[in-house]
Amino acid sequence: MENMDQRLVSIFDENADTPLVRESLRDVIKLSGVLNELREYFEEPLKVLHMLQLLNLIHEEALGLEQPLENASALYYRYRNRYGTEPPVSVDRLLNVLEKYNWIMRGKRRILMMDVGKRLMDVLIRLANDSLAYYMRDEIARSLFQAARDADLSEAYDDKGISGGNRLASMVRNVEEAVDKLQERQLEFLSDRHALPQVQIIVELMGQLDKRLNERMDKMKTFEEGLKWDRLFKKGTFVMLQGTQISLSTLQKILKFAHIRETEIGVQIDSMAFKQYVIDSFHKKPDSAQPNGTEILSFMEQDRDEGERLDGLWIPVKFASPIPERQITSAIEYLENYKPSIDPIESDIIEEFTDAKEWTEHELNDHMENAAWQMTKTMIRTEDVERVLSLHKQIGIEPLILEAGSEQWADAINALLAISAVVSNRQAEIFRESSEAEEPDLEESAREKEWEWLDESDRRYVVRTT
Repeated sequence: MENMDQRLVSIFDENADTPLVRESLRDVIKLSGVLNELREYFEEPLKVLHMLQLLNLIHEEALGLEQPLENASALYYRYRNRYGTEPPVSVDRLLNVLEKYNWIMRGKRRILMMDVGKRLMDVLIRLANDSLAYYMRDEIARSLFQAARDADLSEAYDDKGISGGNRLASMVRNVEEAVDKLQERQLEFLSDRHALPQVQIIVELMGQLDKRLNERMDKMKTFEEGLKWDRLFKKGTFVMLQGTQISLSTLQKILKFAHIRETEIGVQIDSMAFKQYVIDSFHKKPDSAQPNGTEILSFMEQDRDEGERLDGLWIPVKFASPIPERQITSAIEYLENYKPSIDPIESDIIEEFTDAKEWTEHELNDHMENAAWQMTKTMIRTEDVERVLSLHKQIGIEPLILEAGSEQWADAINALLAISAVVSNRQAEIFRESSEAEEPDLEESAREKEWEWLDESDRRYVVRTT
């Protein structure tokens, strides 16, 4: 809980050019890449379930809950033994896509789950389970479930110093939606005798919201810290006030219905009493407990006495604006004189042909090279090397490695891979300077590094953009 006083880790508060932001967003790219390449299996609910079942088998093995998976055949037979049917997708294709986006690594003896794969599979499985739990509730209970989930996420993320995405504001919104639904459908819930459970849900939601608001206020040390939360606190207080009012109103109506049930039923109509009731309905006193006509019909809908429902008709409907007499007359004449057409519908099919696009052999080679280059960039990070070359046009290999990578050994290896990819795809060329050329920059050579050249003469290599 002490991490609440620190700045929350949020992707929206970081500089977009920092390596950490780029690296974290690459995980989102890897998730979208898998969903895109297997999109035909993520377009129908049943296919999504089969795909999640396959991913769950790989996930269980990574967690040590099942025996290791040696290859695609092992995954195929494990799925068939578990679910009794063959996998809906080619297992080899699935593993190739997962390996392409670094979710897994296929070794000689087993399939290894990478860290990014574990986290992304957790996201998909948790999303499906949360959705199932959400739709198992009724409309207002869903708001309670979502508010409870928001509170759990707030404890799991915000309280640990990681932004969970404005969970407190989401809780306020859930309470507001639950109050609006109860207000709109109050008489319907009363007639179905479901009003009291809905009021209990509203009260529980408001209790959770009040607790979270108080916890947030207790952690504020200065007046300035509370200014940015002022609007949310006011909205939360107003929503709880509305929830209290609608809850009390609903409870009063429940008591009214109980009172109506105990009222003696007359056997004849008293015209004077009915006239007085109409007058009192239009000029109702604030402290009057007399129900209006809609409430009486709603009570009769409960059918507590057999056949009572047939004595009244309760239809909560909104009438449209008045229709002019001329339009009504026109519609009646149209219906009276309407003659359906029996002639077949003829439609001219206009075929459109697109001219074939022709490429010369040279253009075709350019397109093929560009496609190969884009595929290479998805596997190897070349952005930093390209950025340095765009600035210098020609630069020694050691300054290029230090500027595109760093003094660390792992960054140097990645930079060399990127240089190799750029050169092999003809985006740059590498050549060795003659011995008569000037010596490499001594300042760059003197920098402390975790790596050194095996052959000092390799410092003379120069990379130049083409």
